[in-house]
Amino acid sequence: MIQAAFPASTDISIATYPINLQKLIYSLQETPDFTPEDIQTMVVKADISAQDLMPWADFNHPVTDSYGRQLVFDGGHFEIMVMSWMPGDFSAIHDHGATQWGAVQCFGAAEHFIYTFTQGVLYTLQPAHYSPGMVHLVDHSLIHHMGNPGREPFLSLHVYGCQDAQGPITGNARIFDLFEGSLQYTDGGVFYGLPEDQINQKRYGLEADRETTLRHHRLMCDRIQRILQTRHNPDLSQRLTRLQQQIQQLSL
Repeated sequence: MIQAAFPASTDISIATYPINLQKLIYSLQETPDFTPEDIQTMVVKADISAQDLMPWADFNHPVTDSYGRQLVFDGGHFEIMVMSWMPGDFSAIHDHGATQWGAVQCFGAAEHFIYTFTQGVLYTLQPAHYSPGMVHLVDHSLIHHMGNPGREPFLSLHVYGCQDAQGPITGNARIFDLFEGSLQYTDGGVFYGLPEDQINQKRYGLEADRETTLRHHRLMCDRIQRILQTRHNPDLSQRLTRLQQQIQQLSL
């Protein structure tokens, strides 16, 4: 794993960060009262490059992690993170905890879908795929998943903020697990098949439309197959068989 060259801490001088990241950090420190549109514009103006983010690249993340995830800077009312996407890496469907405003800039061609959650049922709202360099805004209502369907790895820059932060901005984020039919609350990565010790709580009864369920199951199935290529796990093997059966039924 490539280790971060700069500690993810406010204890070191911001001057040690790449110049364009410095610009973004200083702008974010001015006030906690932003709109998602403000942050989207701010990230575009910062003109950060993939090379600026390489000290936080984590392309050698464990196969059990659905993507690489590194904290770059914790500003109290905001967090800056870098995600690393190998070919086939996809996040689970998720929201962003307490986040009120933010933006994501992707340095590759990412698959990206936005969802809506209504009366306990998850629906695909729209595709909003990334082209390299594109910036999408993040608000409190955003439920999405993204990933790398291509053949080359890439990085993405994530900014999340909250005006009245009482803890980690993205803490207690929800993962929408359509195989288990549950909402899983976590403070860490929004990965497929999270271990129980990384889940704060669960709420059952989650449902989804056919399109959303089929996409979710195929991506979860792919991640489990990747894990099983590296280790023997009877529980995951059973889950894979059940997923494949459900995919077959949904595809009829």
